[in-house]
Amino acid sequence: MLLTACVSQTTPPVTVYTISPQWNNNQEPNQQARSTNKAVLKISPIRSTETFTSRNIIYTDKQYSQNPYIYSRWSDAPVKMLQTMFQVQLEKKGPFKAVLASTSSARASLSLECTLYDFSHHLNPDNTSKGVIRVGCYLINNKNRSVLAHQELVASIPSPTENAQGAAMALNKAANEVSVQLLNWLASIN
Repeated sequence: MLLTACVSQTTPPVTVYTISPQWNNNQEPNQQARSTNKAVLKISPIRSTETFTSRNIIYTDKQYSQNPYIYSRWSDAPVKMLQTMFQVQLEKKGPFKAVLASTSSARASLSLECTLYDFSHHLNPDNTSKGVIRVGCYLINNKNRSVLAHQELVASIPSPTENAQGAAMALNKAANEVSVQLLNWLASIN
């Protein structure tokens, strides 16, 4: 009888969330900068700790603590979703002649190397929470392998709820904000 009770309990289904770009249609590509800029940018794979290379949605509820939501997952690892988002944003609105994936066999004059330091839901003791993304980016001159510029991109967006759905909503907004920061930073470099 005890065995039957264990078998009849069902596990809730896993909910899968994704990062969806929210393009600002009012922001047009800088066609003049694109037509005069001959630079080709190649985006290297984003590096991170194992925590952000898995599909787990991570929350932190106290210092030094990182835990996954049990029945919720990302559609892909945060490092992969952000890389795709960065590439699409820069292709659509960036000042480069072309933006290439790291797997491209074409040569590029510049490389973008990024490290993801945080992509998690921060739960606070006062029952508030926020989605936080922090990425360090380096623009590399491929000719002499020198660092042209470095920028840390940070977005912290309040979450409407303290659960995986609230985390996904806040981290979507944070990802869009970080993408815009990246675009603005690279456009400001001569």
